[in-house]
Amino acid sequence: MAWTTPKTDWNTGELVTADHINAIGENFAALKQLSTVVSYTTKADIVVDTDQELFEDVDSNNLNLTLVTTGGDVLVHFHGVFTSDNDSFADNCLDILLDGNRQGGEDGLIRFGVYNRRRAQSFTRLLQNLSAGSHTFKLQWRNWFRVRLFAGAQFWVREI
Repeated sequence: MAWTTPKTDWNTGELVTADHINAIGENFAALKQLSTVVSYTTKADIVVDTDQELFEDVDSNNLNLTLVTTGGDVLVHFHGVFTSDNDSFADNCLDILLDGNRQGGEDGLIRFGVYNRRRAQSFTRLLQNLSAGSHTFKLQWRNWFRVRLFAGAQFWVREI
């Protein structure tokens, strides 16, 4: 559906026609097409075996999303289940790398403890005023001790 400039020159008493209503419906369909989503759901567990002092890609092949935008705002979301594979406390941080620039502070967007039990974590981040064009979003983490991200975690970006 293509966008049609809405009628704005209404006269008092002018009736709404089927063509007017159809144009409104086509404009809603055109707006819906503008909202683009790119996502990935992990198929297997991802394990980091060593301490990481710096943020690294969680999965540089799959949790590395490219979105072509018309310019404006983008929502980024992650949710997944973590555990540590030992009896120790494991500290974990998550962040987004947008076009080579981390979006969080020293501890990323979210920092949480992981023990030897499953722990669900999620975040949603609004990134504003992106330029039109292609943008790369990478999910990154920094861990202490061995940490496992279970299969079924989801990472997505959506222009709004």
